[in-house]
Amino acid sequence: MALRTVDGRIRLTSKPVGSLDSLRSKRPAATASDVTVKSTSKPLTGPTAKGKALDIEATFSLKDADRFGLKVRTGAGGEETVIGYDTTTQELYVDRTRSGAGDFNSTFPGVQTAPLKPKNGKVKLRILVDWSSVEIFGGNGEAVITDQIFPDPSSTGVEVFAEGGTATLDQMRTWQLKSIWR
Repeated sequence: MALRTVDGRIRLTSKPVGSLDSLRSKRPAATASDVTVKSTSKPLTGPTAKGKALDIEATFSLKDADRFGLKVRTGAGGEETVIGYDTTTQELYVDRTRSGAGDFNSTFPGVQTAPLKPKNGKVKLRILVDWSSVEIFGGNGEAVITDQIFPDPSSTGVEVFAEGGTATLDQMRTWQLKSIWR
């Protein structure tokens, strides 16, 4: 955590601890570049483009989409945790309304947001996915959202999406994460 000046204001920023990198697989398990999506959702294919514990770095270019981003822990009966950017409100968001078990409390399913301005027409995300949580760092840690999720163990997919127009996933690298207990 650090205090930084962002848009002329002092803000508390955050980034993952450096030791997290030691849990990454040696090479990215999946990469993507120049993926254009228009008002749709595309699964990222290949056996290594999915998982229960992932470290994802993604950079998107703003085009004319209203919203865009990634869906993680997708699968079983339409489960998904949506990690996106809303261009109209300039907010990072996590939508866990279909993230799996959530019927234990009526306030659990919901959407959390944090302000995030694009830099040079781009939005940079670092996403940590675990068995029962997601943590998203937007920009250089100016926006951070941490949420619990309870997906079915078989929900391991990752998708890229855009709503209301087109967005481009400039670059994405995904690493499988090893357990800290091994």
